Amino acid sequence: MRLLIGRRYREKLAQSLGALGIEPVWLPDDPALDQRLVGHADLLAFASGRQIVLAEELCDPSNIVNYLTNMGYHVRPTKNTRGSRYPADAGLCVCTTGKYTIYAPDAIDDAIRPLIGGIPVTVAQGYAKCAACVVDDRSIITADAGVSRAAKSVGMDVLDIAPGHIRLDGYEYGFIGGASFKIDDDVIAFTGTLDEHPDRERILCFLAERGKMVEFLTQEPIFDIGGAICLSALP
Repeated sequence: MRLLIGRRYREKLAQSLGALGIEPVWLPDDPALDQRLVGHADLLAFASGRQIVLAEELCDPSNIVNYLTNMGYHVRPTKNTRGSRYPADAGLCVCTTGKYTIYAPDAIDDAIRPLIGGIPVTVAQGYAKCAACVVDDRSIITADAGVSRAAKSVGMDVLDIAPGHIRLDGYEYGFIGGASFKIDDDVIAFTGTLDEHPDRERILCFLAERGKMVEFLTQEPIFDIGGAICLSALP
């Protein structure tokens, strides 16, 4: 599996990802974003099949674009003006499960509107991908009440957890979607352990009930990196 992931987390995660057979594609920082979030993949890229929308600031000139293009992906830049404050930083932060797409209509970048598929779940939370850990095509874990209500209203299964207990440097706390990502159809990776999270057992049970295994990439308490973007396999 290939993942788009922030390059600033390479030192912490490269060894564990490599040991799992994951091929990380390391995204450079985006200078348009808040300095605390410049390496967050969910603010830097969006992928749908072979189509990848990449933050404009990373596209010209960009070794990353050449690398992805040479691998067979079609890369296009964002269209909207990006910036360090919401909603100018949240245009790519769309949560897709395969069956559902959770997003804030007023926040998404125009370049990804044609790529939005599945059953739409509209929310006020512009950082939708960061707010939700995707378990399967109909199940998520979130601490965001608005995302939870909207997801349940269309028939999704939701595990509601307590906010906080996830580290994000410079902020009071981070979010579960930014601290986790799929590394296989049946494996969810967390950046660190859940030992200090009050809902640890509920999270693990929710995952186990849906046939998911868990990998902890470090022995640190779980921390938010903006998640990772799974890339479709190419023939």
